[in-house]
Amino acid sequence: MEYKNYGNFKKNYSEYNRNNFRVRSPIKTFRDLEVYQTTIKLSNILTNLEFLKEDKEEIKKTAEKIPKLIAESYGDKFDSFETSEKKLNEAVTLIANVITKTDLLRDRFLEDKEKKEILDRVLTKYGYQKLKILNLKKAWKRIFDKKGDECGTN
Repeated sequence: MEYKNYGNFKKNYSEYNRNNFRVRSPIKTFRDLEVYQTTIKLSNILTNLEFLKEDKEEIKKTAEKIPKLIAESYGDKFDSFETSEKKLNEAVTLIANVITKTDLLRDRFLEDKEKKEILDRVLTKYGYQKLKILNLKKAWKRIFDKKGDECGTN
């Protein structure tokens, strides 16, 4: 059997070795969650963009609700994982709403490169946060499924 040569894989493999990953400190509160911290920063960025004008209030309400749901979900996971999971799903939905609204705004600023680039960066970061919330939900699900198995409830 002959193995395929994947060309650039070996060259780029060193970029992804274990030394590039950092050890994170233990999560003691929802404030320690990176996704919570980042969504707060993104919310502040959107709120402080002066050129949004009339659309700012609607986006602000939606963006501020995302970290709130993450915090509530963190607290709820100890009582009811299902409630926690629903709140994380709602946060993902709100991120999709923010991305859609920002996309619509972005089209208004196609001629202004600076404003367009700011909105592009916000869009990219919200996309990453959406994935991180989904990964957080999977991680919590693995943990709470194991705890349920240990207690004999599952």
